[in-house]
Amino acid sequence: MDDDNFDDSFSDDGIDELPLDTLLALEQNAYQANQQQRPDSRNDSDNPQPKPRNPNFVSLARKSSSLSASRNSSRGSFLQDPSRLLRQPLSFGDEDFQDLDAGVLDDGYDPAPVELQNTVSELGRSHGRLHAETQQVGFRSYQRARDIAVGLLLVANAHREVSQGSVVMGGMEDNNNNNNNTNDMQGGNAEVGPRLEVLAEIEAMREQIEQLSRDRERIVQELAAANSMIEAKAGEAAIIRANQAKAAEAHSRQLSAFRKQMADELKKYQAEIHSMTVHTKLLDTKNAFLEQDLKNETQKLNELRRAKAKLEENPPLTPRKPKALPHRDGFDDDEIIPSPTKSGGRGSKRGTPSVAGGRKRKAIDGSPVKAPTLELSQTFDTVTEGPDEKTEPMAIDPAPRKTEIEDRNMRFMRKILNHKTHPNKSRDLEVFTTISFPSEPGKMLSSFILTATTENSSENYAIEYAKVIISLWSRAIKETFYVPIDMFMGIIKFIINLDPSNIVPQLLDDLIPVLQNTAYVNGVARFRNSPVSHLNLGQVKHTPQNELHHEVSSTEAINLLYLTASSCQYDSDALRKFWQIMSYDFILIMLNSSQLVDDIIITLSLLPYSILPTTFGPLLRDPTLQVQNENYIIDRVANLLSERPNTDEGKEPYTPHQISTLRLEAMSFLTTIAFSSPHPSPSQNRAGRLIALHPTALARILRTIHDELDALYSNPPERELHVALVNGLTRLAYGIMRTFRDEVNLAAKLRVVPGAVQKHLVALTRLAFCEGLLLEAGIEDDTVEMAHEMLEESVNPQEAEALLEAFRVKGSK
Repeated sequence: MDDDNFDDSFSDDGIDELPLDTLLALEQNAYQANQQQRPDSRNDSDNPQPKPRNPNFVSLARKSSSLSASRNSSRGSFLQDPSRLLRQPLSFGDEDFQDLDAGVLDDGYDPAPVELQNTVSELGRSHGRLHAETQQVGFRSYQRARDIAVGLLLVANAHREVSQGSVVMGGMEDNNNNNNNTNDMQGGNAEVGPRLEVLAEIEAMREQIEQLSRDRERIVQELAAANSMIEAKAGEAAIIRANQAKAAEAHSRQLSAFRKQMADELKKYQAEIHSMTVHTKLLDTKNAFLEQDLKNETQKLNELRRAKAKLEENPPLTPRKPKALPHRDGFDDDEIIPSPTKSGGRGSKRGTPSVAGGRKRKAIDGSPVKAPTLELSQTFDTVTEGPDEKTEPMAIDPAPRKTEIEDRNMRFMRKILNHKTHPNKSRDLEVFTTISFPSEPGKMLSSFILTATTENSSENYAIEYAKVIISLWSRAIKETFYVPIDMFMGIIKFIINLDPSNIVPQLLDDLIPVLQNTAYVNGVARFRNSPVSHLNLGQVKHTPQNELHHEVSSTEAINLLYLTASSCQYDSDALRKFWQIMSYDFILIMLNSSQLVDDIIITLSLLPYSILPTTFGPLLRDPTLQVQNENYIIDRVANLLSERPNTDEGKEPYTPHQISTLRLEAMSFLTTIAFSSPHPSPSQNRAGRLIALHPTALARILRTIHDELDALYSNPPERELHVALVNGLTRLAYGIMRTFRDEVNLAAKLRVVPGAVQKHLVALTRLAFCEGLLLEAGIEDDTVEMAHEMLEESVNPQEAEALLEAFRVKGSK
């Protein structure tokens, strides 16, 4: 059957024309068929009982339950018109959309519960049950309800004819399924059970609807509360964002103010630093002059002390003032002494000679009381002396000098005992009460110091105290106990500065070895990791941190050596003794490029104190070893002109300024030993001849000139140092080549050093044709002239003419 025929078979066009009796018969037959063949649908899980949720059904159910008693008494077995099952039009939301033709006159009879239930059940099944999720109710009309009722009647007839299946009556349950459901529909008692079930179902539906309404209201309230909370949180978030924006803006303003303030303070501090630097330089200059004056005065004072010491051995006799006697006795004053004054007492009368020229009487030697020394009376000071009167010698009392020495010793003692080593805030002795050697933990260092300084009284407490400190220092190095070494160096430096020229010569034997051993603590470790060490030959390696002892400062130790040597510069014997004690390998180790730059610079500053008329450097007994050691020193210093110093592991590389400063010190030392020889004849300059005859020194100097010119053309911040190196190295090379012209084989020396031949010509050519402008500013005219002369000797006439022509063409362009 096609769709058109199907629609035609179930058309409801003739429903209105059917008589009332026919409709009632159809309804009764459908009800009887359902009562006979309906299975227990309550236990069927596949066909769950629909639960109508339409509020129109709820109102209808309430109405039917209120009139149930009247139906049982008045209806009987009479079945009403199906049109009466529908009550007055109900409100399904908006009354404007209700079907005005759906109204039915109410004759006062209410529909029976079974009829209502049949209609509700069939209506729910026809529409696929009401959905629980939907809260809104659709609009229905009477015409639609009537169409559904007719469809239900047709379905009931089909079930009766087929006699299979069952029609589920929504909202009705047959709890006992017994023989009470008979085909006799005449009596009203047969409908009591279904009516009760309908009422119970309607009540359950009502409660469920009320529960759902309450749940809906609760959900709506919760939703409203949630919305309120969300709005509150959104407001709080907006407030927080606004506050954060204000705080960020305030922080930005504050940060800008701080930066401006810091910039202003930085400028102010830089200005103060600049002014303090200038002031410090002025003070350093004044201090240098004062130190020089002090050294001169100290030297004069030492000479006076030596002269006074010689006079103390043979004290001079001072003349005594003669006494003018009113009466002469005819004797000379050198033959007879004057009689004592009245204050001297008359009991001690001396004997007088009996005749002229006789011998004087002597006092009795056995007297227990020594005769007092005659003194000049103050009353005779105003007496006029005669021109022919003679004087009598008198001894000088040495007591004032002894008192002066004691006062000086006590002054030094107070200063030493009150000394505090930075950064300690306590006195040195107080700090030493907390330090002990690991090998002797029960005895503190203060005990050693007090024991050694109090056993014997000394006129020079500073020397005794310094020797005790040096002995403890030496023991600490032997036991590798490096904690107090920094304090030891600070104390010794303080004691030396009390009186350098007098204290240092007495400490040389003990102080120099311990200073060298202190510098060896880290210096040897750095030397072993250098490229010249046999353990690391030819390899550039940074010294590991685990091999270094940071408690010991090699720089401070070498600085103390420099202070010691400078304190002996006016004492030739002490200075010679200093360089006799110094070890030659110490100088070579500390001039290695793996040492700290400051250590190398201080060592280069120390070496000029070793320049003597015939030697320089540490003094050795064997002349051959002395010459060999001097060549080693020249070679090491010449290598520093081109080597790049290595840093320790984990340290930043040295800056170009530090490297240029190091090379400037190396050049200064070579210039000093080459041209500052005490010998009056330059040709007899032994140190200069050593540089001239050295196989690589002169070639390295010329190659360094080329490297410094290259660095100068890049216009670095340290260009002044490069200019000074170019000028100084050119003067050094020119002076050596002119002084020892016949002994210098420059071509052979240049071939020994890689690249020296080409760099030598390039450097001299640049300098010879230098105009001193822009990047070449600072190069002196004397440097240009010297380079021009050396270039003429290094090239043949044809090469010189070609170079001149090349630079002439360049200049014309």
